[in-house]
Amino acid sequence: MKKPTSRLGHILTWIKKHQVGVAIGVLLTLGFTTRFFLFGYPNQAVFDEVYFGKFVGAYFSGQYYFDIHPPFAKLLIATFAKLMGYNPTSSFAAIGTAFTDSGYLYLRFLPSLAGALLPLVLFSIAREFGLKTRTAFLVGMLTILDAALLAQSRFILIDSLLLLFSFASLWLYLVWRRSQQLWILILAAALVGMAISVKWIALPFMLLPLLYEFLHHASFKRMFKILTVYVVVAVSLYVAFFAIHVSLLTKSGDGDAFMSQAYQISLEGNPNAVNTSEPTLSVPEKIAELNHEMYAANARLTAGHPYGSKWYGWPVMIKPISYWIQGNAQIWLVGNPIVWWGGAIAIIWLLIDLLTKKVPSKKLPVALFIVLGFFMAWLPFALISRVMFLYHYFIPLCFSILAIGYCMDRVEWKMQLTLLLLAVAGFILFAPAAYGLELSQAFTNIRNIIPGWQ
Repeated sequence: MKKPTSRLGHILTWIKKHQVGVAIGVLLTLGFTTRFFLFGYPNQAVFDEVYFGKFVGAYFSGQYYFDIHPPFAKLLIATFAKLMGYNPTSSFAAIGTAFTDSGYLYLRFLPSLAGALLPLVLFSIAREFGLKTRTAFLVGMLTILDAALLAQSRFILIDSLLLLFSFASLWLYLVWRRSQQLWILILAAALVGMAISVKWIALPFMLLPLLYEFLHHASFKRMFKILTVYVVVAVSLYVAFFAIHVSLLTKSGDGDAFMSQAYQISLEGNPNAVNTSEPTLSVPEKIAELNHEMYAANARLTAGHPYGSKWYGWPVMIKPISYWIQGNAQIWLVGNPIVWWGGAIAIIWLLIDLLTKKVPSKKLPVALFIVLGFFMAWLPFALISRVMFLYHYFIPLCFSILAIGYCMDRVEWKMQLTLLLLAVAGFILFAPAAYGLELSQAFTNIRNIIPGWQ
């Protein structure tokens, strides 16, 4: 007589049948849980919140500020905060300054939301690349389990928004390749425009679709169509965001000194406003001047910093950044070594396979795309002389996680599970540094032993 199937067997059969939906559910659950656990803690300014908190507040007061990055992320955070009834009261005077009310939670919400959604986006890209669902799930889980990505998404910082827009644009472009629906391509281009309007380092995502098409031997006509849509949509949004930015900041503020006298004259309350001999700048002229000054200010950032690091040291996490310290409760930007070092190994592994022609012709375009995407996002930093930090590596890091997925797609599920469990162990060890909890002695010992982690 046949034994009845156990309840566990029924569950496993159901999971196997609905593995994509289950994977999405788990990634969203864990993404939101990790990113919103201890949401709002600490109730003090952390790291560059002292700048971004003031920048967002400037849209409420109208006082002109100057930042080396485009304004979209700050505009987006300010818009959400305005809709939630936010009223700026905190000074953001220095790291460790206590917030006077709970309004800062509105400012931290969107970065945390973006951090929670990023694992699902990388999972979706991996599936579009043709990787197995369980491998794509591994990619999403490694994204969740990285302590550096976690830390950066918990505060009023803009990198998690940058990553979400950048890789969501790549995912939608890949979806468009299947569907050929123009609105999807336009939306992908819009997300590129948003990403570039957060930080200029998203510019490679303008070219990545053309690279992917080239690797698939696309026609010139098809590539020109993609380029036209991307340029028109992305540039239009970029200019629109700057137009909104300059139209909101109409009063004299801390950023006046960066601008020309002609620009300052247009700002209410600026001492130069009494000089009527200077011509009034138009909005396009203001946008052009502001972009020029942003570029110049970036070039001037040549002074050293205790936590500054070189581009070639980022794959092995040289050097972690102290974000906040209250005794032994500390916040550090330090990644999960299993994710960071594993990603570096995967890129090298994939590169060797490409050079030795071990990649099957069917998989060659994806393998080349991941490697070239990594180097397009990473190597340009070698040409930049300004002081840089570990968080500048986040885009290459995401490509390296995709490289892990590509390399692990060929192995059995047991080996994938082993890697996942190692990443969980790394998360348990390093996540307290992202949450600002008491640091374990093991964490301190590791940081003191590894060169460049002190």
